[in-house]
Amino acid sequence: MHRHDATHVIELANRVFGDSEKAGKWLDRPRLQLGGRAPRDLLATEDGARRVEELLAQIDDDNRLHSR
Repeated sequence: MHRHDATHVIELANRVFGDSEKAGKWLDRPRLQLGGRAPRDLLATEDGARRVEELLAQIDDDNRLHSR
């Protein structure tokens, strides 16, 4: 079973955005998709981390689609 935790989500953000600075900025800015909350604020709970991970997966999929 996959575990949703802050460390995993931060590593995923680093991969999706290509560097830790961009990932950090993304994690700290409120997102409409997360009800106006910053992704980092949601990492305290497993459900919140799962929501952020799902959003990152969508961003990653979109990036791959547009890079073709």
